[in-house]
Amino acid sequence: MEETRKTGERHGALANGMHEDLPRQDHQELVSLEGLMIGYRHGRKEQLLSGPLSCSAGGGELIALMGRNGCGKSTLLRTVAGLQESLRGRVILQNRPLPDYSRRELSRLLGFVSTEVVRVQGLRVRDLVAMGRYPHTGWFGNLSENDYEQIRHAMELTSMEPLADRDLDELSDGERQRAMIARTLAQDTRIMVLDEPTAFLDVTHRYEIVSLLGDLSGNHGKTIVFSSHDLHLSIQVADKIWLMMGQDILEGAPEDLVLSGKLEEGLLSDGAAAGFTLDPATGDLVPAREPGQPVSVSAASEELRLWTSRSLERMGFRPDGKMNVPLHVRVEGEKGMLKWILEKSGSRMEFNSIYELSLYLRTIV
Repeated sequence: MEETRKTGERHGALANGMHEDLPRQDHQELVSLEGLMIGYRHGRKEQLLSGPLSCSAGGGELIALMGRNGCGKSTLLRTVAGLQESLRGRVILQNRPLPDYSRRELSRLLGFVSTEVVRVQGLRVRDLVAMGRYPHTGWFGNLSENDYEQIRHAMELTSMEPLADRDLDELSDGERQRAMIARTLAQDTRIMVLDEPTAFLDVTHRYEIVSLLGDLSGNHGKTIVFSSHDLHLSIQVADKIWLMMGQDILEGAPEDLVLSGKLEEGLLSDGAAAGFTLDPATGDLVPAREPGQPVSVSAASEELRLWTSRSLERMGFRPDGKMNVPLHVRVEGEKGMLKWILEKSGSRMEFNSIYELSLYLRTIV
């Protein structure tokens, strides 16, 4: 298997609960896959989805699991969480094979957040979060003062305290997802596994959830593995990407996988992604275009120059830093009173918005 490994120090994992401050320490693998083969058994028949897979997640790392639809991301996460048996190979959690853990031991080490929406009439946020403490209670499920403190702290970390007495069916999708994460935080595990935590959320709530995961890994020592189709967000926040490609898996820092070309190969080289490419400067998916007519762009700020250049690229032009090209766009003024000035063959035209500029430029492309 071709691998790209990310080395260096990471935040250490929590040893005794969520409240400890964590110094950075040597990289320690908390999750390790060794020749793991995932899929389903139907009697004596096996349906292999992917494998053998070998990769790892260290203490305090935020791992984004990526790959095309149908490659087995959800199956892999369920296998890592002990909810589904592997076909062959091993999952090692904290230096112990997964089957060596009892259900209670595993629930104290690893928490799982699925894509399933919990809708129980009359169930309050506080009650849902309290369910996370059951692995730590006795047979009767009585909660101690420490349990209540962990519940409160989990809601505080996820900003759910103001909604503690709300029914789940009264929450927005983003609030409900935060409540599910709070339940797993109350479980007080070193490892969190989340299947598509930002699925079906709007842009604001996607950033909110991913920012929360980054805080939990970077500042609270949680080792987090989450699956995602959001390439831009994953590149921004993940310490490492697990990239499923065919029957294999690659791992490495997002930048390593971009520079090696593997991220683009793994996500874009099929019919559905035809006509798109990975912008090496931003990590965004952009339509693949033939180089267009050059145009120079100047502006008082980098922000104005960048957004003007993006609009020109979308219209089929090629923004160029050289000033000796036939077309030149200059942005003047301040926000709220901006003008886009187009100079072409000695003539000059003014526009009050990029949209007005685009309407004219489309006639000369």
